[in-house]
Amino acid sequence: LTLAKIDPSLTLFDNDIRQLTVEIISHEDYHAQIKIYDSSIPRYEVPVPLNLPGTPSGSPQYVITSSIEGQPFQFAVERLGGTVGEELFNTIGALIFEDQFLQLTTILPSTYLYGFGENTHSTFKHTFSPRTTQPIFARDHGVEEGILNVYGHHPYFVNVNPNTGEAHSVLFFNSNAMEYSTFLLDDGKPALTLRSIGGIIDLHFFLGPSLEDINRQYANMVGFPVFPQYWSLGFQLCRWGYTDPQHVREVRSRMKAMGIPQDGQTLDIDYMYKRRDFTYDTVIWTDLPNLMQELHNDGLKVTLIKDPALEVDWPNYPPAQRGKDADVYIKWQNPAYIPADQDPSWNDYMVGKVWPDGPTVFPDFLNPAAHTWWAGELQLFYQDVDYDAIWIDMNEPANFDTNIKGVDDGSPRANLKCPYNHLDSPPYPTMQVRIGGSASGRISEHTICMSGNQTDGANNYLHYDVHSLYGWSEAVATYTALEQLFPGKRPVVLSRSTFVGSGKYTTHWLGDNAAIWSHLKMSVVGILEFNLFGIPMIGADICGFNMEPDMEMCARWMELGAFYPFSRNHNAQGNADQDPGIWPEVGAISRDVLLLRYQYLPYLYTLFHNAHMQGDSVIRPVFSMFPTDTVSLDVDDQFFWGTGIMVAPVLTQGAVQRDVYFPSGEWYDLRTGARVTSGPTTLTVPAPMEYIPVYVYGGNIIPYQEPALSTALSRQNPFGLTISLDASLSAAGELFWDDGEDEHTMAETYLASITFSANTLTLQPLHSVDPVAGLNLETLQFFGYPSAPSGIEVNGNALPSTDWTFDGATNVLSVSLSAPLGGTISVILS
Repeated sequence: LTLAKIDPSLTLFDNDIRQLTVEIISHEDYHAQIKIYDSSIPRYEVPVPLNLPGTPSGSPQYVITSSIEGQPFQFAVERLGGTVGEELFNTIGALIFEDQFLQLTTILPSTYLYGFGENTHSTFKHTFSPRTTQPIFARDHGVEEGILNVYGHHPYFVNVNPNTGEAHSVLFFNSNAMEYSTFLLDDGKPALTLRSIGGIIDLHFFLGPSLEDINRQYANMVGFPVFPQYWSLGFQLCRWGYTDPQHVREVRSRMKAMGIPQDGQTLDIDYMYKRRDFTYDTVIWTDLPNLMQELHNDGLKVTLIKDPALEVDWPNYPPAQRGKDADVYIKWQNPAYIPADQDPSWNDYMVGKVWPDGPTVFPDFLNPAAHTWWAGELQLFYQDVDYDAIWIDMNEPANFDTNIKGVDDGSPRANLKCPYNHLDSPPYPTMQVRIGGSASGRISEHTICMSGNQTDGANNYLHYDVHSLYGWSEAVATYTALEQLFPGKRPVVLSRSTFVGSGKYTTHWLGDNAAIWSHLKMSVVGILEFNLFGIPMIGADICGFNMEPDMEMCARWMELGAFYPFSRNHNAQGNADQDPGIWPEVGAISRDVLLLRYQYLPYLYTLFHNAHMQGDSVIRPVFSMFPTDTVSLDVDDQFFWGTGIMVAPVLTQGAVQRDVYFPSGEWYDLRTGARVTSGPTTLTVPAPMEYIPVYVYGGNIIPYQEPALSTALSRQNPFGLTISLDASLSAAGELFWDDGEDEHTMAETYLASITFSANTLTLQPLHSVDPVAGLNLETLQFFGYPSAPSGIEVNGNALPSTDWTFDGATNVLSVSLSAPLGGTISVILS
């Protein structure tokens, strides 16, 4: 379609595009794309690659209609097949398309709207009354309550029809600064406005109809999530403020003395020389290499932080000089913007100030030359310090005191000042300049100037357009560098800033939170949202990054954090240590709940395998399996691991009980196996400080191993199965296993299908059995079994009655056996 501007004399901010092209593309039977762009002059489009099949493989589940010729342009996306005639996206009002202001508004099918980020949402479901506007633009800002954009850029939402349970999702594929507004029309219908200040309108629609269908469909386009190494699912410790290697040793000693599981130790910028990447302080941290060896000998893996900004001390800082030689730094878009007092040796680079003592430059990670240089520096540093994983921080990118007159610290030049032009002072800078304590009130607050130039070697880009891609591009560079450094191993990268598709290369945490009860609750919303965004390896700083928690808060946060996919305790400089060994009570609670986590890591690992292979989520909202249950659509203080384990953390100070919603089906206590209830119902359950309510849903078979103090040890232990029976006394599950770190084809891995029906348990291996050589299935726990069996056979051989017990009070049948996982296992109860 071709569109012409209705009235050339009307404008909001000038530079209207007079003629537009509307392109409607069908990619899959569930996936449609609508692009609206300038018919005459090419405009910036997001350079992140997507998987876009050319034509649907079957009959489309949708129909797209638009207004007739001569009428104001509107379009609608309608679902076919399920709820026939359901309009999923139905635009109203005027489409506005100016050079630096794009806007369209749509009616939504329901108010059950989820997603959009990265924002600090206090609830999973969005509100429509009062009208709420929130910005999206990568920003270095800690977690706060209220309206705020933070580190990542995910203009993606899910909408659920509560009457049918059908869901769909929409991606606004645009990387410029943007906003979204939710509100009710005069007739009560929910509506959504999308705005951006650059690029094009590029909308992708995914028809589901289930939430897991949507997750798979979205991941198929943006890239399936990374498959984490097994150790990274273990508990990890970090803090900004380790004084020296001995401090780390003391923390490790506390953990071991209290028997608290740990697999990872992360080092923040403390270890660096003058906070410079690819260095370590050879005075205070002189025995860092020895510390690394000690931690490795103790079975731990070590993650090191790297920030993108490098100090421009060329003669005394070889990594920065090598970057200059390769010409990899972001430059000013126009030589006229170079400050008059800029040192000539800094060329035309944009120079700011971050953690190092002096001025800093910023690598352009879109540039292939930067990838080569970055990989070389990581390899050189590995020769001195043999790390296992990389944490990339401050990559929005962050810059201190942009546009603010700071105190003269002896640097050659004052803080970075951005020019007043259409890029750094756009006509509509979005509401982000008015929130979050913006000191300068400009779009470049706490980052570099929008008037920067970047390149991918073939195309030049304005930082104005690609700002929110910085974290994504650094993650790609770091991932590929680790692939080269550790051939055949799965890279482990943790990034603060993310964009659409980042999950293919990196994991994420929710940033600089605080030891506040509301932040504990908000972290549940955050991990739910990032599973929608295709980044399932997600967690928050356990016990809070800023401020100091008391014993109760840290205990409750350790309980919840034991069920984050990415489980790390981390806090800020100037605060007291908060590792769980600090308080005897927290240490005991942490030991108990982390051992429970480690017991069920085989299940969590299997969920990540499915996420990596087909885009499944790992953490799921309660409504994921119960979409027509309108109560579950509002629940955001409980969550699932997959379909089997439901976690109901205590999020309120002083609480020793809480209300838990149980949807339809059979529910059992994960620890004891006792039947709790048959849903749907809400129960008030006891939750003393040392206890987090965790349940297993009937119909699931959950694999486990005997836990240990590290995954290196637990992976050698025997396996067991928790078989939670549904009302028909059936259950099903699966187990994936490999060596925990290498890239594999499916033919090299172990996958077992496990079913229980008609009193028969069957475990059927698929693919290779080599990964489970020497590992046996030794315990079975049947939850909800009606009565004691008269006999049990394992692979045709009768078990002696001393090998099983039945608890009539809880209806838990416990069976001991010894059967190699490499063969088919059949267990018959009679």
